[in-house]
This record gives sequence, C-alpha cells and structure tokens, in this order.
Amino acid sequence: MPSTVTFGNEDEGPFYIQHIHRNGSFERTQHMHDMYELYYLYEGERMYFIRDRSYLILPGDLVLINRRELHATSDSDKLGHARVVMNFSDNFLESMKSDAPFLLDAFTHAAPVLRLDLPTRRFVEDILGKMIHEAKEPQLGQTFALRHFLIELLLFTARFVRLHPVTSPEHVSPLHRKISTIVRYINIHFAEPLRLEELAERFEISPAYLSRMFKEITGFSLIEYINLVRVQEAQRLLMETKMKVIVVAEQVGFGSLVQFGRVFRQITKTTPLRYRQLAGT
Repeated sequence: MPSTVTFGNEDEGPFYIQHIHRNGSFERTQHMHDMYELYYLYEGERMYFIRDRSYLILPGDLVLINRRELHATSDSDKLGHARVVMNFSDNFLESMKSDAPFLLDAFTHAAPVLRLDLPTRRFVEDILGKMIHEAKEPQLGQTFALRHFLIELLLFTARFVRLHPVTSPEHVSPLHRKISTIVRYINIHFAEPLRLEELAERFEISPAYLSRMFKEITGFSLIEYINLVRVQEAQRLLMETKMKVIVVAEQVGFGSLVQFGRVFRQITKTTPLRYRQLAGT
C-alpha cells in the first residue's frame, strides 16, 4: 500500500500537492491541463514524456511542465519510486505577478528537466519537506504557508535556469529519438492530413510498429496525440482571436465542425463556444 500525503484536488485549482511512495509498478498517467506542474523524484526511476520527447527521470530531477503542455509518465525498468507532484493555477500566484513576473520563467525554458547536484537537492528537498509537513493537517494559514514555500521554490528555479546551462539528456535509445522526430513533425504539421500509413512511409517504419511504439513511448495513441495537439492550438485561437469556430476547426486540421466539436468536448469537457466564453474572448 503506497504511503501518501495529499492536499487539494488534482483536477481543480488553485493548488494541489501529493507526496507518495510506491513499491511496485504504477500504470501510466497522461495529462493536458490548465495548471502548471512541478514534479520531483526522490527515489527510483520514471519515464516522462514532455512536449516532444521522453526523458528518463532520476533521483534529484526536478521537472517543470507548462500549462496545456502534453505530458505522460510511466514505469522504467526499475519499479517503485517516491516523488512529490504539485499543480497550481495562475490565480494562486495572482498577487505576486507584478512584484515577481520572473517566477514562472523556468516553465518556458528549453529543457523541462533540471538535474540537481547534491547540495542543491538538499536545498530543494528542504522546501518540499516543509510543504509536505504543511499539507498533512488543516491549520491556521495553511494555504498562505504553501503559497509562500511555492514562491521560494519557483524563485529557485528561475535563478537556476539563468545561472546554469540546462541541456536535455541524451535520448534513451535510437527508437526514442525517432519517435521524438515524428512527434516534432506532428507538432509542426498538425493542420495537415496526418495518416498512420503516410507517417510510417515518411519515417521508414512499419505502420503496426509505429502505432505500437508511439503509444508505448509517448503514452498516447497516434490519433489521440494528433487530436490533443489540434485541440491545444484550437484553445489558443479561441482565447486569442475572434475567429469563428468553424474557421478555427479548419485552421487546426479537423475535417468538419461536427468532428471538431466532438473531439474538443471529449478532451476539454466543454464546447468550443463555452471555452471561449470562459476565457473571456
């Protein structure tokens, strides 16, 4: 039975933290949400697919995932791990935006994984330890304290990416590299027709093998990933432009308004028009 400390609701803001230790396998989880995510691994190993490639996450790695960024976690060859994960909304830091606009800089950095040395690990684990302790029992000023510690951690990440050259680790294998290349192609060409057979031919891999390995490495089926990328861009267009919904559907690669509406609702749990209204556009 895993040991767990949890505060908040993972699916609803403004702040969620969970510390957990698992002894065995843990089935894959995949997400795209409007929350920022911080993930720190204490023990074990995990595979993490973020943005356009997979990473082998090791103890002392701090992972930063931007809002609406596709990501998935799964077991590595080593089973069992201990980690802390946090999700927080823009609103949770609303009061700090004018005083410290740099707090979220690390989330837009080229590399989403910060590999920490031992002294830095101790510093980060000290902050996380305070947060985990604070999350255990309701008490006076609990949310205030959690916000305070989060700001301290975010300040560390913003300084870290400015002071240290952060580079992406090597791909786990040549196959991981090839799947990453295919993902980057999809991320650029999502508005065009994308069919399994054509992608397989372009990247010189059999359709069945591509389908199976894409799912295994990214956590998403090929069509699921394509739809998520298209909906992600549709969300941006709905928020930032006055385009009609039918034009948005065409711009992101859906063949019909009906298909767009069905897939958008399936992924976001709301309609395109309602999403635009909630975004205030």
